[in-house]
Order: sequence, then structure tokens, then C-alpha cells
Amino acid sequence: MRRSLNTRTGLVLIELIMAAAIAALLLAVVFAVYCSILNTVALQNRWRDNVMPGADALDFIARDLACTVAPFGITNPPFTAAYNEKNEKSEDTFKMSFYSTFPAESSNDWRGYSVGQVTYIMRYDEVMEEFVLIRECNPFRVPWRDQLSAGREKWRGIKKLDIIFFDGSDWVTRWGDAENTNTLPLAVRISLIAGQDGRKQIGTEVFINAARQIVPKKMIQNIGQSQR
Repeated sequence: MRRSLNTRTGLVLIELIMAAAIAALLLAVVFAVYCSILNTVALQNRWRDNVMPGADALDFIARDLACTVAPFGITNPPFTAAYNEKNEKSEDTFKMSFYSTFPAESSNDWRGYSVGQVTYIMRYDEVMEEFVLIRECNPFRVPWRDQLSAGREKWRGIKKLDIIFFDGSDWVTRWGDAENTNTLPLAVRISLIAGQDGRKQIGTEVFINAARQIVPKKMIQNIGQSQR
């Protein structure tokens, strides 16, 4: 008695269709992941180009202002800031100069701190046709212990910079004039706009501890007794 064997040596049409569908599904998943990675990289590059210069500059300004001091023995005002009222692109639109402290590289001991004169300038670059924020730091006295803080920094892509100062009763746009020549502001409010589209606005507020006077308890008692 013979048996008929029905053997297959290939794939039928339905199997080919299923294999093609699975392959297409896998390719679609891989393509979606690839597009997501490209979008993430593009967003990071856009953030780096638009926000990173402003964020980096804001960190520098906030750190320098938080460590502002009035060194003993200076003859010029310890803190000056003024805007260019003419608002001409050929001149500096804003300039702020003050003294700040920098810790030593190997220790946080206050006796190892150095003092430097920090100057911020908002200047228009006629070649690149854009504003440039410049930070210059020079040693107040030689030898200078913190070589990393000295030098010159530049930030491009900043469209606008607004800095106002608190004198204890009101916010003002200038400092170091006849009214507050030898004093430090109590606080500084910083706001800047960065990015090619000019829509990225960031800011912060810095309290200057050196401007707050700490009076000993005995002195307060003596003042109270003298006023009676």
C-alpha cells in the first residue's frame, strides 16, 4: 500500500506577505527612533545656540555680583554702572565695574581669597553686526592667586541686557553717581534676551551681602542708650 507524501520546498504567498509586514513594522520603529534622536540633537543644538550664551553669561554675572566687596584703600567708587543714553551702536551701550572676590584653587579658606576688578561691557560689533557682552577681570593687587578668573570673556547672541540696582528704597538704573558714590547696591536684578529670534528671556536677582552692615550687639545697645 502506497502513501502519498505532500512535501513543500518553499514559502507560500501568505508567508511572504507576513514576513514583509513584520520587516516593514521593524523598519518603521527603527525610523521613528532615528527621527526622535535627530529631533533631540536639533533641539539641543538650538538651545545651545540660543540659550547657552545667555545662561553662561548670566551665571558669570550672578557669581561676580554675589561676591562683590569694597576693598580697603581704594580711591575710586567701588561700584559703578551706567547705560549709554545716546544708544548709539558705535559706542558701548552699558558698562558696569566693581570688585569681586575669588577663592583659591586649593582651599576655601577666606585668607586665600583674591580680589579682582570686574568690568562688564555691552558693545556693538560692527563687523558681525551684533551685540557682544564682554567681561574683563584684572587683579586688584599683585600677586594674583587666581589666574583662572583673570582674563577676558565674550558672549554673542545676546540681544538685550537690563540690569537695575536696589538702594534700599527703590530700584535705579545707574550706580556710582553723586547719590551713591561710595556704597554698594543691596541687590541687583538681571534680565537678558538671547537667541537668534530674540525670544529667550532669562534673568535672576542677586543679593550683595557686602552691602549689608552687621552691627555688633554692644554697639546697638550703646546707640539705643544714646538716643534716650
